[in-house]
Amino acid sequence: MLPTLTLSFLLCSLFYAGLLNRFLRDWRSIPQPAKAPATFESVLLPKVSVLVPARNEAANIGTLLKALTTQSYPASQLEIIVIDDHSEDETAAIVQTFSNVSLLRLQENGINSYKKKALEKGVALATGELIVCTDADCLPGPHWIERMALQYLYTQAKFIAAPVLLQHQQNWLGYLQALDFMILQGITGAGIQSGKLLMANGANLAYPRSVFLEVNGYAEADQVASGDDFFLLHKISDLYPHQITYLRSKDAIVSTAAQTTWGDFLQQRIRWASKSTHYRKGGLQPVLLLVWTYNLLLLIMAMGGLFDSRYAVIFLMGCGYKAMLEWSFVREVARFFDRSALLKKFVWLQPLHIAYTVVAGLLGIKGGYRWKGRRVH
Repeated sequence: MLPTLTLSFLLCSLFYAGLLNRFLRDWRSIPQPAKAPATFESVLLPKVSVLVPARNEAANIGTLLKALTTQSYPASQLEIIVIDDHSEDETAAIVQTFSNVSLLRLQENGINSYKKKALEKGVALATGELIVCTDADCLPGPHWIERMALQYLYTQAKFIAAPVLLQHQQNWLGYLQALDFMILQGITGAGIQSGKLLMANGANLAYPRSVFLEVNGYAEADQVASGDDFFLLHKISDLYPHQITYLRSKDAIVSTAAQTTWGDFLQQRIRWASKSTHYRKGGLQPVLLLVWTYNLLLLIMAMGGLFDSRYAVIFLMGCGYKAMLEWSFVREVARFFDRSALLKKFVWLQPLHIAYTVVAGLLGIKGGYRWKGRRVH
């Protein structure tokens, strides 16, 4: 049993090393964003519609709307639409205190994907040429809209994915989430740059309104509760495979808070993993399978170490080897996000990251989780 596991791990390591090397090359090759003009008067700026689906976000929505209404982008070329998803708190009332923000209330009940329906209604109401999406618990910088609009203007992209940063607590749960999320952001940028692994985060993306209508929005994907970002990205890439970009700009970063409990963290990751069975395009499923299998082999060796010390030794060596393979890529992404301090926790978090990856992957395939006070199947 031990020789077979060891050989399988070494074989997976070869593929894993190649994968990470490719991620690093692609991340480094993402083009630098175009420089902003000295004045906006020299540029024909597109009108931008910011869509914010919100459910029970009274604690966050006011802060987000203050940030959106004080953007560097000309107010005459910006509209903000909040789509309230049956909130049971003061979310809608807070939105109504902002005179330059439109409030749209979702009426539908008993559907499987409320967020997709909210975004569809937002797009229908929007008058902007460019749709920019974020979540109600996020916070952008003052030049966020400017950066997204200029990226669209200069590249004529049909889909723009942009970076998201996790604000975390100073504990092991916070460190784990921050590192894991940061790595996912690096893979997102590298995958889009290669054109082979297309992912995005719904907290920070943009697309022309005309293209959303051209691909018929979320039609044929509304049976899946999550994946508003992923499914739309793939539909657009079917028509415009060479006009998908990742905006690697610090000014384009949107931040959001990490989960505060282990239960909420696991539910979030199960929600993300639940989309994996619906991936049909590109090499995403094989990559996910490789990563999951690699971590599964390490977890099996850790469990074997409870009965045979040889397994424990190989598990510890495997954790070190895995960290060594990942180090260059993680360090590069951490520098972009100004989170190099997290690298001090990177090696120590390997066992925890291995266990969570395997468990979340299994539960994601099984399906079923709680999110925003709803039970999703």
